[in-house]
Amino acid sequence: MGVMTGDSNGEGLTSATAAVALADVCGQVGLDAGQAQLLRVGENANYVLPERGVVIRIARSLDLRDRVEREVALARWLADLDFPAVRVAQDFPQVVPADDRLVTFWELVVETEAEKTAADLGSVLAGFHALPSPPFALPSFDPFSVVPARLALAEDADPEDIAFLTELLDRLIVTYRSLEFPTPLGLIHGDAHRSNLLATASGVLLSDFDVVAFGPREWDLTPTALAADRFGLPRPEYAAFAQAYGRDVTAWDGYRIMAATRELTMTTWLMQNISESPQIADEFHARVTSMREGDHERPWNAF
Repeated sequence: MGVMTGDSNGEGLTSATAAVALADVCGQVGLDAGQAQLLRVGENANYVLPERGVVIRIARSLDLRDRVEREVALARWLADLDFPAVRVAQDFPQVVPADDRLVTFWELVVETEAEKTAADLGSVLAGFHALPSPPFALPSFDPFSVVPARLALAEDADPEDIAFLTELLDRLIVTYRSLEFPTPLGLIHGDAHRSNLLATASGVLLSDFDVVAFGPREWDLTPTALAADRFGLPRPEYAAFAQAYGRDVTAWDGYRIMAATRELTMTTWLMQNISESPQIADEFHARVTSMREGDHERPWNAF
């Protein structure tokens, strides 16, 4: 199995640069870019065209072709298994280069107002982790793979914050690699949180497969535990998640290392977007301050 690597695109993915790629790909496939609505910009930029029933997903670099092709392959495999997940759009080409980025097309999901609960996520993850190995190679999971490139490209962040995060990265690499996981490695989602669930009339669907890998199941359980620590998830809801999945990861003595690693990846992801708004810049600084002070319970705001 290969090792996941970070993107190496020198240009950041912002709402402005994503719009250029959007115009390019829409011109290629005969869509009207003017009708596209931006959903969010993060590791990818996602646009929706409601009239065509399609979501356009723009990856930040041509260097990510293997990852993007694997994401499409996984979605097709899950469709064959009738697993509750988002589907690729059948009437469009996939993994299309556009302005030095890669674009995929997905079926638009009609969401309901139903709440996506922590218990829903626990149940979906239990089913996902129980799947057989897919019929294609998975990369070995490395939670740190994208962090060095993010830090290297962080032009808008305070140099002192970057220096701290770099030192933290070095420490966590050593401690993470010393962990002994209590369950066998296997298929993991890699970014398992409720925002990657879609509520529909027939139940919740799992989405965002760009970091699916072969790795520790504990990584998929950590975000919900961290949501109780940082993002205000009520403890009874976390207990419902653990019960639905069948395990409480916080009872494992390696949880704090996993949580710190997740905090680092989340914070450096946010760092990529600090030029988008003062609120994001303030949140990034607040997170770094709490990490520097060793405060594991100071509330964070989600973006």
